Amino acid sequence: MALRRLIFLIVLIPFSTVIGVAATPQEQDLSANARKEKTANLYTSMEARESRQIADLFQQRYPFLTVDITRVSSNRLLQRISTEHRAGRNIFDVIITSGLEVRYLIKSGLIGPYLSPEAKAFFADSRDPQGHWVDVYSSLRVFAYNTKLVARDDAPKQYDDLLTPRWKALIGLPSKEYGWFATVMRALGKEGGRRFMENLGRQQPNYRPSHVLILQLVAAGEFNTGLVYQHQLERYRKLAAPVELAPLPFATKNIHPMAVSAFAPHPNAARMFVNFVLSKETQTLIRSFGRTVSRTDIPQEETARLKVVVEEIELADRMNEIVAEYEKYLQ
Repeated sequence: MALRRLIFLIVLIPFSTVIGVAATPQEQDLSANARKEKTANLYTSMEARESRQIADLFQQRYPFLTVDITRVSSNRLLQRISTEHRAGRNIFDVIITSGLEVRYLIKSGLIGPYLSPEAKAFFADSRDPQGHWVDVYSSLRVFAYNTKLVARDDAPKQYDDLLTPRWKALIGLPSKEYGWFATVMRALGKEGGRRFMENLGRQQPNYRPSHVLILQLVAAGEFNTGLVYQHQLERYRKLAAPVELAPLPFATKNIHPMAVSAFAPHPNAARMFVNFVLSKETQTLIRSFGRTVSRTDIPQEETARLKVVVEEIELADRMNEIVAEYEKYLQ
């Protein structure tokens, strides 16, 4: 409920106050102007170690610029930016956070367009054609199962397999997974999605606050299967935890876009930072963190073997409707 109230407050920000971001300047002009600005302010929900490593590499490349990082959760970023804007204090230059939050900021006029020359290297469903955002990294939502409790041949292979009696009260789900819910509903079709979620609710899933906690409990044998992040599952597998990927027909992709503030105090430094983060070099670094990336020229095993359905950031436009539908079937 707090998130919906916050969204309501944000959309009250006058759209007429938006200052658009100009078209891409020549690289030499961008560098010269950024040199005068000296700083880029990054707001992000990305892991602190990862965002710091990217910022340090950027500063090594451009020693005349520093990156000041503000790292909090995606919901708190949304609240902070709206509060600062209402107070007339526009501080952030660049944001990297979840797609839904970026959409809210676009709708409220706090994100300006910047079409990076690197954007063309990204999958079409992972960049905005108007230049408002490009996906920096993605989290794939998949089902994991405990290999000590479930034989490989018995692992769910279709989403309907999760609805059989053997899985009742043995499925772990993160609480309030509205994006996953809406994306699976879309992928399965209106009637198929409704039927699946209705019957999934009857399976008495076990709800917990986070994906990593679900994964820990699957590994511990408390649940036989659960909805987790693929990159966290791979980390556990490398530690020899008894968990494996369930071979379901598709995974959902939760993107984390990068966008430039419509009121960026350091717009040239912001654009330079965007170009750097979206470059193949930096995306390869992000890939080394175990993340899934959206550049077409970086091979990735998981996207090659999994069908991926992207969670559309436009879900934010009908979040009240999605929450109401979710609550009909799931907790």
